[in-house]
Amino acid sequence: MSIEQPQAIRTVFFDAGFTLLHPYPSTAEICQQVCRQLGLHIHLDAVKGRMHVAEDYFLRQMRLNRHTWANEHTIKAFWLGYYTNLLRPFIEEHDESRLIQLAQAITREFEKHTSWQLFPDVLPTLQALHAHGYTLGVISDWGISLSSILRHHDLTQYFDCLLTSATTQYAKPSPSLYQEALQRANTIADYTLHIGDSYVHDVLGARAAGILPVLLDRAGGLEESSVDCILVHSLYELLDLLQVARP
Repeated sequence: MSIEQPQAIRTVFFDAGFTLLHPYPSTAEICQQVCRQLGLHIHLDAVKGRMHVAEDYFLRQMRLNRHTWANEHTIKAFWLGYYTNLLRPFIEEHDESRLIQLAQAITREFEKHTSWQLFPDVLPTLQALHAHGYTLGVISDWGISLSSILRHHDLTQYFDCLLTSATTQYAKPSPSLYQEALQRANTIADYTLHIGDSYVHDVLGARAAGILPVLLDRAGGLEESSVDCILVHSLYELLDLLQVARP
C-alpha cells in the first residue's frame, strides 16, 4: 500500500514508545538492576519468566480503564501495579511495603532518559524530514517525563510540538488527542500522517481524526494483507512512502 499523493503530506506525527524509543537494556534487566541496588538479588531469567504475567496485567487494566493514560496520577498508579505484580513472587509474604518500595523505584527509573534508547533509524529519519521542511510532532500515551527523555536524546530540536496524554488529559485512541495535535501544529488532517506501533491506539485514533495512519511493525510479524492500513517495518520505509531519499 502506498500514499496516493505523498507530496501533499506536510506534517508527520510520531508515537514515542517502540516507535522512537525502547527500554534499554530491556525492561527485565532494568527491573533486575534496580532490585539489586535495593538489596534484592533476582536472577535475570526469573524476571524474564514473569514478564508474561506483567503483560497480562497490562492488557487487563487497559480493558478495564482506557483512560489510564490521561492523568499523571493514574499512570503512576498503573505502573506501580504493573511492577508489584511482576515482583510479588520474589518478596517475602506480607512484606507489602518492601514490594511497593521496589515498584516505586523501578517506576522512577523508567522516568530517566538512561532507561531509554533510540532505534537506529530515528535520528537519520528525523534529520531527513526536517531538512525537507516537514512539520514534525510527537503524540504519545506517556507521563510528563517524556519531554525530558526526548530532550536528553537531542530529539526536541526536530519537533514542533509534543503531546502527551498526561498533559492533554486525552489518551489514545481518542480523536481529541489527535485533533489537539493538529491545532498545535497549525495544520489540517488532510495534509498529515501519523506513525505508531499500535493498531488500536495509533491507527484507529489517527484515522478517527481524519489523519492518514501508518502502522510500524518493527518485529516484522505482519503482512500488508493482514491489515487495512499502510504498513512499514522501519522508519526508512516511511521515507520511501514520502519519496524522501534515505540518508
